[in-house]
Amino acid sequence: MTIAKRLQRQADTCAQLAAATYDEESRERYLRLEQLYRHMLATDGEPEVHLAGNLNSEPAERRLS
Repeated sequence: MTIAKRLQRQADTCAQLAAATYDEESRERYLRLEQLYRHMLATDGEPEVHLAGNLNSEPAERRLS
């Protein structure tokens, strides 16, 4: 299954769960997840990766050899 299909399926599931729940906190959480999945779909299905920093101070060239 491609990433785009998986994201679409997850977004649809979250929308259905948000509509079915009576708990406002859960509904908001499902709606935020749906928005996240749809945003990821809009960015070509590729999730953005943010690194907090280099976890290893050793240069990559040295680690690869």
